[in-house]
Amino acid sequence: MSSEWHASLRIGWRCAWVAATVAIALASMPSGAAGTAAVRLTPEQRFALALEAQTEKDYRAMLRWLRTSAEAGFRPAQEMLGMALLGGPALFGNAVQRQPCEALDWFIRAADQGSEIGRAHRNLLNRQPLGRRCR
Repeated sequence: MSSEWHASLRIGWRCAWVAATVAIALASMPSGAAGTAAVRLTPEQRFALALEAQTEKDYRAMLRWLRTSAEAGFRPAQEMLGMALLGGPALFGNAVQRQPCEALDWFIRAADQGSEIGRAHRNLLNRQPLGRRCR
């Protein structure tokens, strides 16, 4: 089987997982509320949607989902958002601007939750002149 077929299969499974997650969220709502209330997604579900958007190369949507998940305190989203903002166009083209000071803030938040990734990047950026300019 070709690698393209394997990639298509992985994307299909991810789409199915996201759809199932949203369906479960809708099913858990009180009857009649599904049509009137917004679906409340967990930070983990928002992170999964960010990963799906990344797979689809929709980097603006990826950033939106990462921010909502990271703001809710989900450590993996904080780590990934920091990496995305630190790498910017080198990783995601013109869709993501490089914002090292904001990246540092997300690494600090992740480090405060015990993240080794956050701690390493926080320490690295704080050694650079850039890190000292951010504060």
